[in-house]
Amino acid sequence: MSKQPLPYTRDCFVCGAHNPHGLHLRFRREGDEVHADFTAQVQHAGFRGIVHGGILSTVLDEAMFWAAASTQKQFCLAAELNVRFIEKVTVGQKLVCVARLKANRGRLWESEAELRDEHGKVYARAMCKQVPMNAAAMKDAALDFLPDPATAEGQKLFEGLM
Repeated sequence: MSKQPLPYTRDCFVCGAHNPHGLHLRFRREGDEVHADFTAQVQHAGFRGIVHGGILSTVLDEAMFWAAASTQKQFCLAAELNVRFIEKVTVGQKLVCVARLKANRGRLWESEAELRDEHGKVYARAMCKQVPMNAAAMKDAALDFLPDPATAEGQKLFEGLM
């Protein structure tokens, strides 16, 4: 299965290359899913050594955005986010976030995602209802993408926005 790196931005908390406080994640399409590797650092902890649920929710939300946007070739915003925390995640633990678009109901999309370890054990699971952005908002959002030859194929999904 081919891996297609997706674009990333300058300032986003999750994928922003120049955000000094960000997670700096890189998302990729693998078939009909979006994947990102995630290893939380000490500054992402809530209680000592345990990753804050808000950080985990943020990673899941961003992955579901990319799953929907790269499938529909249109950006979207989360309208509702539901997260179930199944196991605690510790600082330094290597996980992969896997997301997919589950349904397109016109003005309402539904995506799902999981944070898993290398053995497939699920630590958190999320579902998101999303609404597509209009063309003007998408053009504005696309201005933050950074040019990178490695993500050129992924950026082609959104041709006409940039």
